[in-house]
Amino acid sequence: MRPGGNRASLTLANGEVVVLDTAQNGMLGMQGTTRIIKLNNGALAYDMGNEKQGTPLYNTITTPRGGQYQITLADGTKVWLNALSSIRFPTAFSGRERKVEITGEAYFEVTHNASMPFKVIANGIETVDLGTRFNINSYKDDAADRITLLDGAVQVIKGSASRVLKPGQQAQVASNISIVDNVDLDEVMGWKNGRFVFNKDTDIQTIMQQIARWYDVQVEYRGAIRQHFWGSISKEADLAQVLKILEATGGVRFQINGNKIIIMPAKT
Repeated sequence: MRPGGNRASLTLANGEVVVLDTAQNGMLGMQGTTRIIKLNNGALAYDMGNEKQGTPLYNTITTPRGGQYQITLADGTKVWLNALSSIRFPTAFSGRERKVEITGEAYFEVTHNASMPFKVIANGIETVDLGTRFNINSYKDDAADRITLLDGAVQVIKGSASRVLKPGQQAQVASNISIVDNVDLDEVMGWKNGRFVFNKDTDIQTIMQQIARWYDVQVEYRGAIRQHFWGSISKEADLAQVLKILEATGGVRFQINGNKIIIMPAKT
């Protein structure tokens, strides 16, 4: 099975859907006074020009299983979406704040504007940019949401709880907010940099969750696998290659049955 790639759909304010991976490069249309442009590298950019826009218009970009996509918002903020993710955003920013909503996983490089803070809403959690680069992992089938700060500062808010992160810290948010210091940033950002990166504490369920999203497959477990894994694998590799690398550890074996991967303990 082939790996994923730049695949996404754009839902305009009027409900029209544009399949971005097959759309031609160049201007795709207008939303109010904002131009929507597909760049030569396949990314999408919003250019609101110098004119003020009236009523905000909202667009949504959604990636499927096996898809990812890059967007430049109207304020210059860059966003990378991982597989099975979405972002809802205004085509132009106005007022006292810039607010977007995401599901799944996204990495942000925010254009700082002290008079108009940038806020990301994910699963009821608010992340407020204080001038920064950060990653948000908010898949509904994960045990906790994870906000990781690469540099600058962000404030993480859930209900009445609030914490400010320092670079290298990760907020893990479930019923409350807990802070992890000195996280493995290579592992956190592996998806954006084209690799699966696992440290020595990564279990097979976490690994297969990422593989299932990227290769658009289902997984089934037959027997307990207690071994943990570490290493780095290119996301450009065929699925069979990835599974062969994992099998070489001696702790697990796989069987591919159509669109399903069956995961079993290695034979002893």
